[in-house]
Amino acid sequence: MFASTRDRESGTSLWIAKLGVEVTPARLTDGRQRDVIDSHPVWTRDGTSIVFASTRDGGDYDLWQIAREGGAPAQLTTSEHHEVTPSIAPDGSILYAAVDKQTGASRIEERAPDGTITKRTPGPDEREPSISPDGALIAFTSKVRRDDRNDSELWIMQRGSGQAKQLVNLPPTDESGPVWSRDGRFVFATSVLPGAEAQPLFASVIFVDRDEQPIRVRILRDSAGALVRVTPAIATTLDATALRRDPEYLPELAKVVAAAIAKQKMQQ
Repeated sequence: MFASTRDRESGTSLWIAKLGVEVTPARLTDGRQRDVIDSHPVWTRDGTSIVFASTRDGGDYDLWQIAREGGAPAQLTTSEHHEVTPSIAPDGSILYAAVDKQTGASRIEERAPDGTITKRTPGPDEREPSISPDGALIAFTSKVRRDDRNDSELWIMQRGSGQAKQLVNLPPTDESGPVWSRDGRFVFATSVLPGAEAQPLFASVIFVDRDEQPIRVRILRDSAGALVRVTPAIATTLDATALRRDPEYLPELAKVVAAAIAKQKMQQ
């Protein structure tokens, strides 16, 4: 399941494809409405439908749901905010970021199966909620003020009590897109080191093992030893022993920064 501009002059549609090689994707949402953006698709827990964010009802993003076979989508939210980045809980509730269209302030809200909306965080900058497999925890991103900039970090919150704590503390980088492993043990995310004029200097996937104490932030490498650059779709079974052999993130990041500084000096 993915969003794409294919066959569109503007806007995006949702497409679906089976896993495999040389597969032909099928369009799930039509592109007849010009400039409509369908994005942030996520499967429901039973695999029968997809929840996504769309501008199809006007200028703001609302949440919609469509059967995996296609058909007419059903609208789930109608507020004056943008509702984006949905995540589905085991009980069918939907966690999402509600973003103020004027100020950009964001908080996490939850839509119950009966349509009731609950504010899960107070704002003004909680984004990208990701519910744990057991539905008890919410991973999300929120900015931490540093001396000269706002830094996006990973947090975890108890869904029941609302108690939140910072999961990682990586001042040089911005973290985004948290993803849980199927057993709830690992949390993965994309980490970006900003460069000059906000251009990424370095990007990689990081992860933490919540069973490892103290928690260490590690950098993900594939079986060939290459760095993984974007947040992956997580397999059902993970090799915890192999993952713990991956290097810690900050020493690797320090090497990247040192190399960038050396290159900059050579160019002067």
